This record gives sequence, C-alpha cells and structure tokens, in this order.
Amino acid sequence: MAVYMTKAKYSTQAFQGMLAKPSDREQATRALFDALGVSIHHLYFEISTGSVIVISEGTADQMACLGMVTGASGAFDSIEATELISMNAMSAAMGTAQRIAQAYAAPNKS
Repeated sequence: MAVYMTKAKYSTQAFQGMLAKPSDREQATRALFDALGVSIHHLYFEISTGSVIVISEGTADQMACLGMVTGASGAFDSIEATELISMNAMSAAMGTAQRIAQAYAAPNKS
C-alpha cells in the first residue's frame, strides 16, 4: 500500500452546512476511509484555504473511489491526492535514473 496526502477544499455549501448543523467531520471522514479499508494516519484542517488534509495509506483504486465519492458529494471545490514515497525509495529512484539517463533523448539536446 502507498502513502497519500489528500487535500480537499470545502465548498461554500459545505461550510453553510457546517454552520447550520455542526458535526465531527473527522468522524465522517474516518467512516468513509474505513469503509474502503484505507488507513488514516493524520487528519488536519488548513485554516488559510478551508481545506482538509489527510495522510492515509491505501491503493490507487481505493483513492480513485474516494475521489469519486467525495467529488460527487458536492462538499468540495477541489480534491488532490498525491502519492508520497519515502526518502529510501527516492534514493533508490535516483540510482536507477542515473543508470538509465543516457537512454533518453531530450528534445532540447542534439
């Protein structure tokens, strides 16, 4: 399973609903993620953008499903899920890239 950082910006209608009927949005988020078998590591609210940020662990298929469900809800203006890799994995990728770099002919090189 991969680690993802998902950032979803609440819509005006979502904030109107939160003001009209305050509720525990973390509980609602966890219920959805749990239903798909996605583990939440951390959940944050970004005050400057009105976004929720979730650090979770799941598969690409699970994240696609989450995106469809939350996107169809109308509660968010935008949703981005970014896969994160460890520094060990990045170091390994650098080594691989170094070995195969000469196989790529860049368009700005003769």
